[in-house]
Amino acid sequence: MPDEVKNITESLIENSKSAIIGCVELHNKPIFPYRYEVCTILAINGWELLLKAYIAQNNPEVKLIKKDSHSKPFEECVSFVSSKLGKPFKAIEENLNRLYDYRCHIIHFYKDKIDTILYSLLHKTILFYNSFLKEHFNTDLTEETNLMLLPIGFKPFASPVDFLSKESEFSNSSIAVKKFIESIIASTEELNNQGIEEAILTGFNVAVINENRIKNADIIAGITSIESDAKLTVSNVISNVKITDDESARKIKIDEESLFSTIYVLAYYDVVNKCRLLYSDFKQDPKFNRIMKTLKGNPEYHKKRFLDIQKQSGSAKDWYTNSIFLEFNKHYKLME
Repeated sequence: MPDEVKNITESLIENSKSAIIGCVELHNKPIFPYRYEVCTILAINGWELLLKAYIAQNNPEVKLIKKDSHSKPFEECVSFVSSKLGKPFKAIEENLNRLYDYRCHIIHFYKDKIDTILYSLLHKTILFYNSFLKEHFNTDLTEETNLMLLPIGFKPFASPVDFLSKESEFSNSSIAVKKFIESIIASTEELNNQGIEEAILTGFNVAVINENRIKNADIIAGITSIESDAKLTVSNVISNVKITDDESARKIKIDEESLFSTIYVLAYYDVVNKCRLLYSDFKQDPKFNRIMKTLKGNPEYHKKRFLDIQKQSGSAKDWYTNSIFLEFNKHYKLME
């Protein structure tokens, strides 16, 4: 990389990090007027600088400063990076577009309280930011700071899904707020239709298993408030689940469909492919086959799904849980 490009990139990254750190610091102040207005502006500014750093580093032929001395607009930066990175960037793109919508129309939201939605968008964009920074610039803000963006306050925090239901308190809100919420739902449905599970919102306690990351299917299910119409109904939230054949353990019934859509979610080839990504010394050899053989039949890691569900007979396919990688960690070296 030429020195000039390197200097520009480094300068953009440092200024970007300053904006994001400022965003988190201001958000965490107990008393701070216009919290989400200011924090959103800083987050968008931080992302714009980071995206420009990515463009400068990977596509130096692209002019970031136009002939009229104006820099490349935020929306163009998002669109350009999305065209280069494709599907892996799609959830980030939707998250940033929704935050930018709010940033550009802040004045229309003053009479409505949508802090839950704004927090969830903002929290997720910070997580996206650090992941992007680590992946493309080998920099981890969690190692440089002790900052956390958390829902701590003097009243209970609500899930954003609660605010996206048909019968939510926003049914009587302004047209601007309704359109904003509709755009979030539309983004979520678009990602879900593309098979992208990464959500644009941060969620809390929305899953039945030990999984804190809200998925697009959870949001779509949550926005249907009438139970009979819902795509998913969670009647008993469990914070931690371990599958076991111990007769003395507490018994909880989970239907077959839920079992294989939330717990046993990895086919054999999924396990192999993820092992290749996780471990530097992994080989699909007799050693791997021996480990797999020892884990088969253990309900914590493996379960067969039979074609004949009632009789549990006939042809069957092996499915595995994500816990299987805890075992592989004992046998293989994680990528650095």
